[in-house]
Amino acid sequence: MIHPVQFISHRPELCEFVLQNGLFGYLVWDTNVGIVYPSPIAIRSMGLSHHQPFPAECILTHSGMRFQSEETTSDFILGRICFDPSNSAGFPFRFHSKEVFELGKRFIILALDAFLDEKEKNLPPILQSAEISRDLFTSSFQYSNIGMEISNPHGEMIEVNPILCEWLGYDSDELKSKSLSDLTHPDDLPIELSYLDKLNQGLIPSFQIKKRYITKSKESIWTILNKSIIRDTLGNPLYYLSQILNMTDSIQSEMELRSISRLLDQMANLAKIGGWDLDLKTNQANWTNVTKRIHEVEEDYIPNVENGLSFYHSEESRNKITTAVEALISKGKVYDLELEMVTAKGNQTWIRTNGRAEWENGKVVKIYGIIQDINERKKWEMALASQTSILWSFVEHAPAAVAMLDQEMRYVALSQRWIDDYKIPLSKEEIIGKCHYEIFPNIGEAWKEIHARGLLGEVLKRDEDIWRPPGWDKDQVIQWEIRPWTLLSGGIGGILMFTRDITESYETKLELKKAKELAENAYNAKSEFLANMSHEIRTPLNGIIGYSDLLAETLVDTSFNEYAQIVKQSAHTLLSIVNDILDFSKAEAGKLQLAEEPNDLKNLILEAIKIMDIQAIVHGLDIRLHIDESIPNALMFDSNRLRQVMLNLIGNAIKFTETGFIECRLTRLESANKQEVKVRISVKDTGIGIAKENQNKIFDSFTQEDFSTTRKFGGTGLGLAICRQLLQLMKSELKLKSEVGQGSEFFFEIPFRIPEIDPNLLLESTEAKFETSKSMETLIQDLPTKILVVEDNAVNMGLMKNFINRILPKVIILEAENGEVAVQVFQKEFPNLILMDIQMPVQNGYDATLAIRKLNKGKNVPIIAVTAGIIDGEKEKCFGVGMNDYLSKPVQKDNLKQLLFKWLEFEYLSIKSK
Repeated sequence: MIHPVQFISHRPELCEFVLQNGLFGYLVWDTNVGIVYPSPIAIRSMGLSHHQPFPAECILTHSGMRFQSEETTSDFILGRICFDPSNSAGFPFRFHSKEVFELGKRFIILALDAFLDEKEKNLPPILQSAEISRDLFTSSFQYSNIGMEISNPHGEMIEVNPILCEWLGYDSDELKSKSLSDLTHPDDLPIELSYLDKLNQGLIPSFQIKKRYITKSKESIWTILNKSIIRDTLGNPLYYLSQILNMTDSIQSEMELRSISRLLDQMANLAKIGGWDLDLKTNQANWTNVTKRIHEVEEDYIPNVENGLSFYHSEESRNKITTAVEALISKGKVYDLELEMVTAKGNQTWIRTNGRAEWENGKVVKIYGIIQDINERKKWEMALASQTSILWSFVEHAPAAVAMLDQEMRYVALSQRWIDDYKIPLSKEEIIGKCHYEIFPNIGEAWKEIHARGLLGEVLKRDEDIWRPPGWDKDQVIQWEIRPWTLLSGGIGGILMFTRDITESYETKLELKKAKELAENAYNAKSEFLANMSHEIRTPLNGIIGYSDLLAETLVDTSFNEYAQIVKQSAHTLLSIVNDILDFSKAEAGKLQLAEEPNDLKNLILEAIKIMDIQAIVHGLDIRLHIDESIPNALMFDSNRLRQVMLNLIGNAIKFTETGFIECRLTRLESANKQEVKVRISVKDTGIGIAKENQNKIFDSFTQEDFSTTRKFGGTGLGLAICRQLLQLMKSELKLKSEVGQGSEFFFEIPFRIPEIDPNLLLESTEAKFETSKSMETLIQDLPTKILVVEDNAVNMGLMKNFINRILPKVIILEAENGEVAVQVFQKEFPNLILMDIQMPVQNGYDATLAIRKLNKGKNVPIIAVTAGIIDGEKEKCFGVGMNDYLSKPVQKDNLKQLLFKWLEFEYLSIKSK
């Protein structure tokens, strides 16, 4: 069964032939079996049932003879199609024919055109008979599937045939009552009236137009209107004869056919696919427009076999296409090649071409095929191949262990390092294509799960992983990463595995970790030792300094006062050495910290000079001070640490200067930051000076200029090292200018932040608080107060009691030698304030504080820690267990007084508010 539309759809020349000549459709005549297959339009024109073929004997010439397949011509033949032998009229058509060969078979395409023609005067005698003509006309008018109507010169319908009534939805009388404008689409009416005018004037014998009729249901139908005029013997118009072919389906099919044809052309253009054929009978070749564009030839270019092959310049391409064409012509052997050719304009390009043969009686009579421009794809493929080659080369020669596996975990590529690291007893060629689990049979389920996750698109990695490869006698530590690689289609092709053997570095790291732990243990032991030593040294120092203070107060007007002061000064010197050692330990551990607060820089410098002034006087030296008046009073800095730096520098200047003076100078410098004040602080002396070769090493720990100075001047050699580290925390650097015998100048530049609080307001607030505090002190001294002193050292217990009695004459002092006793005394006496030592036998100060805080009346009592340990973290630990404040040993009477009044005032106000 042949479908006429499908038969011509892939042949553009047949589509063009039918569109030009097949007004009433077309027929496909299979000459091998004598069967004719009508197109949908032809079926409609002749009133046949759907897809109804008929024998070739139904096609007759005007003479009534059978239409012979050999009668094909480039012109047309007048004839008819007759299905009923008793009806000699049939369906008259003008036949246009075209011969076609398909798969070695011969077919004839008959395009059906209108029968009317100027050559009617040359019709055979049988059609010139009036009787026969009348019968033919009457039969055609009544029973034709073509609409017909006869109207007079006034446009009034005289007669209409049934099929036209059926199309328009009217009965005969209704339709005859309608005018031309009633039945014609408004857009088509002017064209028809224009042709009618020419017809009436005799300018044309007839006309044919496409026209839309308006049906009774107000729908439009497309038709082909062929209208002619019948005149009397004088030439006057008598009737108009209209033949109407319903083309609604035909127009739709034509539009679809044109759409298909246009789509095929567009697809061919987009895909750069052209067609070609060669008729071996006539040796005539045809190229489509796309084929000509691929070859960059003119549109009127006439191809043949010889000039077609001339575009292939390279010997390889020319030999391939020549051999393929010869085999196609002689044996019908199909070919499909990708070749390099040079266009008519000299451009080098790549094409894909294939060829097929058409047979007839066992002989190839025609060859045809396509040609496609694949230049861009070929360039892309070549670039991809180059990149792939580079990738493969990278993988194979990478200095790391790299393997590329597919979805089945088969090796696609791998590096030599992979083989070496895992000691695989195979070559790359032997491994490619093998399964990863075949190479490593002892891989566990955990690794297989990781591989599966990678094949699903997940990226996984681990910095350290321990496993044992097959045949190894020890574990291997590897760093690995697994990530998917994608196919050109976008899917996941497999995984890439990157591994690095870090066994040696892992073992080194373990050794370093062990060494670090040992160093930390050593540091902790040193810190613990320093803490213990600090406690053990500060405990007796607390008694020495405290009792020397009391002795000096007692012996004010006696000669023994001087002895007491010497004892006190010696004890403070020893305390300074202990503090330097502790600060050095903190600096080494990087635990030195600053506590910036608004402070008066000028007052701090004056205080430092005042402290060192006695030593200067003893040495017969004068301390001079120069302060830039533009330096603000209040700046942000850690007063304790800056005071420590100044005391060290001034102390060194006094120590190494025998005659002359010490000069302190503060100078304000320019700063780009408006929120800070940059100050240069220097301490200059007229001492022994420092040799240039020794100026760098004096900042080292435990080092002075030379051993002779150590013997002569004494000291630990830690002062400048600590100063330098403190200044680095303050974003500064300690510098030196010195010449032997001329003295030395130590200086540094510090960017001080300006406090956000107005210093004047702060001063006023401080003065107001001072006045209030004085009156509150008087009130507290008159109140009955109980203070519990918890201290295991009898000397320190006696000292604390002496200090408290001098500060608060009416106080009741309670004693406890350890934490356990302290808890018992508290439950019995309920003191107003507790002074709690930390390191004690039986129960320490931390545990005692926790026990007291658990008691109902112990939740709010002020507890002040009194400890000889000043290691970092101790103060925070005291606050963490519930203590309110912190006092370090040696205890200074003024510091103790300040804390007692502070917390007794707090206690008094709390009771008053309740």
